[in-house]
Amino acid sequence: MLAWLLLNVCAAQRLKEYNLWVCPHCERGVKVADVTDLSCEVGPPGSGGIEWPWVKKALREFLGNLRLPPHERSDAAEVDKLLQLVSAPLQGECYIGIIALGFFSYHFMEPTERQEFLRTTVFGGVTFQKAVPLSYWDVYTSGWPIFGLLAAAAETVQNDLSLGLPAAQPDVGMTGIDLGQRRNFDFPGGPATKEDRLFMVALADNIGGSAWLNREQPSPPLPLANSLEYLVQTAYRSCSWGRATAYFAAAERLLTTNAASAAVWNSTRALVALGEHNLDGCEPNVTVFHEMQSVWPFWQILGRLEMRDLHKKAPIMTPAPLPPPALPGNVRLKWRRLLQARGQAEEPDVQRSSESAYPEEWGICLRDGAMAHIALSADLAQIDGLIVTLQSAVSSGNATRLCFHAFVLQDQRDFLVEGLQCAFGASLRPLRGPFAGQLLAGFALGTARLLIHRLDPEQVWTEVGLNSSRSGAVMLGETDLSHSLRSDTGNLGAAHNFARFLLHQLLPGLSRVVYLDVDVVVKGDLTELFDTPMRTEKGAHGTVAAVQRSNQPLKVYVDVLQPAVPRWLPSEAPSFNAGVMVIDLERWRRRQASRFVAEWIATNARRRLWLHGSQPPLLLLFHDEVVPLHWSWNVDGLGHRLNYPKHVLNEARVLHWTGPLKPWRHHGVNRKLWEPYAREYCPKYSFREHTTTCRPDSWFC
Repeated sequence: MLAWLLLNVCAAQRLKEYNLWVCPHCERGVKVADVTDLSCEVGPPGSGGIEWPWVKKALREFLGNLRLPPHERSDAAEVDKLLQLVSAPLQGECYIGIIALGFFSYHFMEPTERQEFLRTTVFGGVTFQKAVPLSYWDVYTSGWPIFGLLAAAAETVQNDLSLGLPAAQPDVGMTGIDLGQRRNFDFPGGPATKEDRLFMVALADNIGGSAWLNREQPSPPLPLANSLEYLVQTAYRSCSWGRATAYFAAAERLLTTNAASAAVWNSTRALVALGEHNLDGCEPNVTVFHEMQSVWPFWQILGRLEMRDLHKKAPIMTPAPLPPPALPGNVRLKWRRLLQARGQAEEPDVQRSSESAYPEEWGICLRDGAMAHIALSADLAQIDGLIVTLQSAVSSGNATRLCFHAFVLQDQRDFLVEGLQCAFGASLRPLRGPFAGQLLAGFALGTARLLIHRLDPEQVWTEVGLNSSRSGAVMLGETDLSHSLRSDTGNLGAAHNFARFLLHQLLPGLSRVVYLDVDVVVKGDLTELFDTPMRTEKGAHGTVAAVQRSNQPLKVYVDVLQPAVPRWLPSEAPSFNAGVMVIDLERWRRRQASRFVAEWIATNARRRLWLHGSQPPLLLLFHDEVVPLHWSWNVDGLGHRLNYPKHVLNEARVLHWTGPLKPWRHHGVNRKLWEPYAREYCPKYSFREHTTTCRPDSWFC
């Protein structure tokens, strides 16, 4: 015990330096851990020889021994070794392991030092998402006892607070969050309903003090009836920590069934996500320190789940079965009814001319032929993304077939063109004109071709039935989504975000185009994507080809219970991301699809059918005629997710930064995947924000 006390001061100082947002040791050349590595199986060169599998095992043994009297514990040597690691300079590739060591160190500090540590480090003074930027499910399946360590540390912290110790620092966390006492039913002294009290009694009887730490004879999970009854009784609450506890308890009960099927496993994962949303996604500015003071034992339940090692017995997971592709007759019937209800009919096929009055070196990009056409749309703030998208695309495939069509606002043309010329230098060669009307400029980009087209906002708003003053409110449902469980939103009210609905007009000579958002890195050959056969396995002709999201059905994006939503909409059908699509422009024209997009947007303005930007109209129209692409064509979520398995990132053909943390922003993530494709940095024409802040995956650290 004396060795532990002697080490605690040094340990606290070392851990205080390891900080996601203020990282002094980065300046000394120490590599920050990479949270994409969740296995932590091998200590890389320069990691100090840390055996992370041993650390994981030792921390679990430490938790198991906490329930024993000090004289009966047998892990003193291992605890000493763990404290030595905590006291050493923190470096390596196992971020989650370092976080676990930080929570472990709570137990070996004096109370006043522990109070300061809570308020001034990433281990207490920030929200859980900032301390551990992983989903709760990913934390659980990693095998690291994060929740158990937090639960044990919370007991220590609550004992400190019961002594009435003065705070060593003002009640302000490291990010400016007020750490003062909260007054609601989730904290001691807050008002609790009869249902809350009854559920707390059931939880106390089930958890039984420190019995949740017993690995040999874990107590049985809370009966499912208790959790379900409490959830029903509190259904009027949008979210609460009590409901989070009930969801976690229900998940534990399902996982401890004798033979958990893949369906049960997926359902359990959904329950954990609901619990996470109730715990972290409801009340803003709640830190780890606040959660340690809660009257609800949510971490104990998750910690007991960790101790059970059930994640090692997970069923073999196969991709969720997709509904069978729509039959051609069903698709035709759907469109016949849609058109006839409005007194319309399909427009006849139009024979596209193969002739062009423009110079051959770029006129071939305005008509059908052997070229592969790629459409992009960007505003000034996205110029860095546009540059990287173009550079990665031309360096990853058959560039001689590529025709890029970039759509920009008239008044932004000069800035974007000069920025591209600065970044690409001699690789970007102007093509001879004439350029007039919608066509603003043309370039040879290596062996590829790049045409700059004018995007007219009034044309956009007219086509989709909006006006510029209402566009953002309509698409967002007049609701702030910044704290949504899934954040795929960007600048949804800008005209360029709607360009994908007008490509049939903007590119009248083409019958097919690939649409790309400009927050992507292309690693595959886009000509292969462009040549995708546009028919499903059942022979139905598809209007769009996209990567489907079987784990996010249509009901995630569309309120399927609204009367305005057609009854034939299959709420469990997979959604798709519209940032990487192949679009059959001929089929779009014949079906007059933009008219139906405008109708859905107008309906949404009145009844709020969705809250997720401009994709739901596409889902409503084309859910049954999507040609599914291989998942590698759109590995998305990189603007908020930090834990993709490395084999997925290696196999990806398009990396997509959906989410708010774009890689050119100061708080951007996954930069190491984006930076290798960045061209010459031109400060005058760039919104890229360099930073010395050490996010776990920061390219600049």
